Amino acid sequence: MVLYLSIVLLATLTALPSGSNGSGDGHGGGGVHGLGLIGLIWGTAIGLALAHWFSFRLTARAFGGGEVSEQDVRIGLAQIGGAVLVAALCTIPVILVDGADDVQVTTVVPALIVGAAGYFVSRTSGRNKIQSLILGGVVMLVGLTVAALKNFLVGH
Repeated sequence: MVLYLSIVLLATLTALPSGSNGSGDGHGGGGVHGLGLIGLIWGTAIGLALAHWFSFRLTARAFGGGEVSEQDVRIGLAQIGGAVLVAALCTIPVILVDGADDVQVTTVVPALIVGAAGYFVSRTSGRNKIQSLILGGVVMLVGLTVAALKNFLVGH
């Protein structure tokens, strides 16, 4: 869920127009900023988490003889927790950075999350720090490529 949501947020944030419209409402021709951007981040996270929870529970019932096991519930809750973590981390730069730059700075967060995931997977596989940094960078580039491809395919 963390990787999936990070890539979706990357695609969403990079598709947003940049600039400020000066009206202070966070929306408009110049882009989405401030509270509007926080709403977009949390709306995306909650929407994807709910869709995933629904799909996961339905699939768990289908393959669990009509029952959802305790382990399935824990996995679902962990996925929701991952979505909350990503949304919270992406909210921090919106709060700290004022104005038109908040989208660009916020876009770095999901990219770093994807790269960090690659790094930690590499480290747990026994690779050294340098190899893991390289793999983390490659994973981040692949995540950015997937986000760009998603934007291209939907016409952004």
